[in-house]
Amino acid sequence: MKKYLIASTLSALAVTAVADENNLRDALYIGGAINHNVIDSPFGGDDLDANGYSIFGGYKFDNSVADLMTAVEFGYSDTGDFYNSNGNGDEDINGVWVAAVAEKYLPEIDPRLSVIGRGGLDLGDDDGIFLGAGAGFKVNQQVGLRAEFINKDASSVYQVGALFHF
Repeated sequence: MKKYLIASTLSALAVTAVADENNLRDALYIGGAINHNVIDSPFGGDDLDANGYSIFGGYKFDNSVADLMTAVEFGYSDTGDFYNSNGNGDEDINGVWVAAVAEKYLPEIDPRLSVIGRGGLDLGDDDGIFLGAGAGFKVNQQVGLRAEFINKDASSVYQVGALFHF
């Protein structure tokens, strides 16, 4: 219950920071990703892996740093069942999460290219703090693509996704 209270409080703070409807529409985005999840065995056994998906929404903050986008994202992730090399497995990892995201565009290379860093809190089955890094590509003003690596408490996540700005 405490985990969901934290997520609800952060969500309420983000929404109350909005001054009017136009700012809200410009600041909000949604997205989704497909991912490959790996649980590393700390004892030299088989690694377990599963494919999954994430859906999320985000709120971009105004900032004065050139070519930097900062945001908070809230999402839900779900994996299929984890299987080892013998084909055994029946466990999955799912749940909600919240993350702070910084995306730095690289106009020196290509103004559509960016690097992404994230830190957050998973409130589901793989609960705990997570960190991630990746790259982004802005297709146009409304659509962006991402490729990221996220290191969670019990799993490592490799994901590709898309986000859509309103």
